Amino acid sequence: MRADIHQVVFDRLTTGAWAPGERVSIEALARELGVSPTPVREALVSLERSGLIQYRAQRGYVAAPPLDEQQIEELIDARLVVERAALTRAFRSSWEDLATRLDAVHHAHVEAAERLRRSETMDYALVREYFDADLEFHRTFFTFAANEFLTAMHSSLGVHAHRMRHSWDRGRGHLDLDETIAEHGSIALRVAEHDHDGAQEALQAHLRGVCQRFVQR
Repeated sequence: MRADIHQVVFDRLTTGAWAPGERVSIEALARELGVSPTPVREALVSLERSGLIQYRAQRGYVAAPPLDEQQIEELIDARLVVERAALTRAFRSSWEDLATRLDAVHHAHVEAAERLRRSETMDYALVREYFDADLEFHRTFFTFAANEFLTAMHSSLGVHAHRMRHSWDRGRGHLDLDETIAEHGSIALRVAEHDHDGAQEALQAHLRGVCQRFVQR
């Protein structure tokens, strides 16, 4: 039940159900969902770490404003630090297993992108599926790095939540499917070639590209 409530609130935040600064009432959500306030409060506490929601004294939880350009650049810079560290450590485990897993999650991401391309509307379920697959590609570095603190640092950034919110707000014409799929493919290829430095360069180019597109779109 907690996971379901978390997903409901996440979906509403990423689709702009609450305007920036609007209060998110624990009591009202609990009544609407037919649950006690406790799991709703726990979901909001968890989502606060994503940056989609903020706690303000004497007001409670409110929907956070979208990231500004400086925040986006700082977020991607932090992501570069932790993802490059994770990728280096992932290479120290089973390189062959890492390559196989990256190829599998990349293929799943490509398929999710194709389903989203074929959709005539901005279907939220397909958008979420696409971004979940995107996140899974990057999480693979952390799975093989096997460092729980690096993983926690990456999760706390909430970058994919912000990307989803940004993309949903601007519409399907602002999705960067082709660029992201191509950049992920380059990373996966370098890993398959056991080219650590090349994979690092491809990862850096990808995240710099994400930052540029995030700001421009």
